[in-house]
Amino acid sequence: MGKLLGFFFLAIVKFLFTPSAMFLAPNEDYSFLTIVLTTSSGAALGVMICYGFGKRLFMYFSKRAKRKGKKVFTPGRRRIVAIKNKYGIFGLMMICGLISVPISSLIASKYFHHQKATPYLLILGFFLWSLVLTGLHFIF
Repeated sequence: MGKLLGFFFLAIVKFLFTPSAMFLAPNEDYSFLTIVLTTSSGAALGVMICYGFGKRLFMYFSKRAKRKGKKVFTPGRRRIVAIKNKYGIFGLMMICGLISVPISSLIASKYFHHQKATPYLLILGFFLWSLVLTGLHFIF
């Protein structure tokens, strides 16, 4: 039980590697369902914590920011806005497994906080990634 709890918290920080670590854990033979449930529930907790924290953090910074004149749009900002507008939350769901849970959650809270379903869609994305990553280990 202690190892499962460790993998649960590892999924929050290093989601991409957690199914591999569970599959290759010495003296353990975790089932497909155990790996999927452990990694996806750890990611779900991480999303809820980091999304809520990010939402409050960005609200705090927006209130503190002193607007002086017109906002400057740099090429980097234009690129970020173009990607956000082109792919949206579903694009973030497609890559969330490759970037960590905290970073995905902070990006979602920054750019998609106005959509109520955002944290749930992100959790769904991590669940699907968990299925894919665990399935790849069991196939190969």
